[in-house]
Amino acid sequence: MKLKYDMTIMNMGDEYAAVPVGDDVNKFHGMLKLNKESAELLEQLKQDTDPMKLHKYMKEKHPELTDDEIGQMIVGFLNKLVRADLLAK
Repeated sequence: MKLKYDMTIMNMGDEYAAVPVGDDVNKFHGMLKLNKESAELLEQLKQDTDPMKLHKYMKEKHPELTDDEIGQMIVGFLNKLVRADLLAK
């Protein structure tokens, strides 16, 4: 799985925003508001990946989180991206 659009992530203090860049500006109108963990996941989705790789990445970045917490975070975030039609098929 991978993001459908080329996006850049901007740090805006306590939150992050992702906006389309290049030709994708004309395909996706809007921006995504993200927290730190969502921004990290979105960055990983710029390349083709899978949920297990995302879990491993987040476990390395956030050892203070349990496997269940990471799993719930990933599933919730991916579900939002699917509902918004932001993942390539």
